[in-house]
Amino acid sequence: MQQLLKSTTTLGLCLAMALPAPALAQSAGDLPQCDVDGLLEFPCQIDGNRIGDTYDAGRVLGLDRTALETLIARQTARAEAAAVEAQIAADAQAELEAEAAAEAATQAAAQAQEDTQAEAEAAATAQAEAEAAAANAQAEAQAEADAEAAAQAEARAAEKQAAKEARREERRAQRRAEREAERAAARAAAEAAAEGNAEAEVTTQEVQQDEVRSSDEEFDTAVTGSDQPVAKDDGGLSKFEKALLLGLGAVVVGSVLKNGDKVVSRSGDRVVVEDPNGDLRVLKDDDALIRRPGDEVRTETFDDGSTRTIVTKPDNSRIVTIRGRDGTVLRRISVDPQGREFVLVDDLVEEQEVIVNELPQVVQDANQVGKREEADLRAALQAEMQADQQRRFSLRQVREIPQVRALAPQLELDAVQFATGSAAIRPEQARSLARIGRALSDLIAKDPRTVILVEGHTDAVGNATYNLALSDRRAETVALAMTEYFDVPPQNMITQGYGESDLKVRTLENEPANRRAVVRNITGLLR
Repeated sequence: MQQLLKSTTTLGLCLAMALPAPALAQSAGDLPQCDVDGLLEFPCQIDGNRIGDTYDAGRVLGLDRTALETLIARQTARAEAAAVEAQIAADAQAELEAEAAAEAATQAAAQAQEDTQAEAEAAATAQAEAEAAAANAQAEAQAEADAEAAAQAEARAAEKQAAKEARREERRAQRRAEREAERAAARAAAEAAAEGNAEAEVTTQEVQQDEVRSSDEEFDTAVTGSDQPVAKDDGGLSKFEKALLLGLGAVVVGSVLKNGDKVVSRSGDRVVVEDPNGDLRVLKDDDALIRRPGDEVRTETFDDGSTRTIVTKPDNSRIVTIRGRDGTVLRRISVDPQGREFVLVDDLVEEQEVIVNELPQVVQDANQVGKREEADLRAALQAEMQADQQRRFSLRQVREIPQVRALAPQLELDAVQFATGSAAIRPEQARSLARIGRALSDLIAKDPRTVILVEGHTDAVGNATYNLALSDRRAETVALAMTEYFDVPPQNMITQGYGESDLKVRTLENEPANRRAVVRNITGLLR
């Protein structure tokens, strides 16, 4: 290529030197100066002389032949170099244009690929959306089907619950009727007995020391979850427990099972029954607490299983109690040595139905005896009910309905700490109850109609049936201690165990705070 350019340039210069320059109308003054040291571009001027070719330049410059040939050679070399540079530039431009074209083609291909990919992604997205829409439609259809099934299940459950409630209400009505019939029969029998016209089996006994227990003694039988009493190795059944097992136990087994209840525990001194709703209740002889050594006890047992018991104390005071066939108090009258009568309990009159939702809502306060002075305890025991409640309740309702019981302030006997499985109180613990004991004794002395409910509670460890019977025994122990140490009249105390049904601390663990005893003055709740 370089040789070709050199030949072409030389030929051109030779022709330029051989041929005369064409005359141009352009004047020399308008032409640029000739670049003698560079590549001459014609036409140009030197000192006002128009230069048309290399020979003109040599002539004007006054060059000899050798200098002119040198100038021609230099101009030829410069022309060739310029041509080479021009060719290189052209090649470079061509390469740039080729690269640009290739890049444009690459970009176009990439764009096409991107467009294809975008179209594929759009198609995939559309397909996914279609599938999601189909899945959503299927899910909605399934949800509607599930909702319909749930609605049907709820409707069936509501029907079952309604039927269950209806059966429960029917049983309640039946039991109310039965209780009223029992009250009527017991009332008639008691009235006939008072008039000397009743046929009754009469027993009379003088209570001996071995027929009662003290607060620091355990019971002679163990509490179990079975329906049979378990005798300890060191004495077996006491006389009272044998009588209760053969008397109260037999009556209970023969009567409550007719209502669908079943005996789930029997320890000789207590019977625990379970109703069809799964609720537990403990039955016992409510007169056991008031029988003390030296008392004379006359018991009249009527044909319906109810009893009237007259306990005559050594000071000639008497306690007349009418009990239902399940051993619970229906009426209790205290007669002092002067012959004055005080009605403590009277469940022989017709009950007024309790509607729990209509009762005042009461928040129980944890009033602990150990933190109160004796004057404060007297004031707490004499306090009015925690709500403005004018109606009165039966003893059964106070015992069995927590919302009714809560209307009476409670005092927690925090000094009493029962050992696990035990129903005995150590003498030092009993003496720590001196303030509440004296307060109760003074309160009853001022108003002999006062009735105190002593509650027993357990933790949630173990069998619920076991806990219920154990708590009831503990309540009796506390009442015994009040009588033994502080002369609180036993006829003014009603004991009731609640097992694990009213935990102070909500836990299934071994929590000592739940093994507690509580006293309430329920006088204002009773008729």
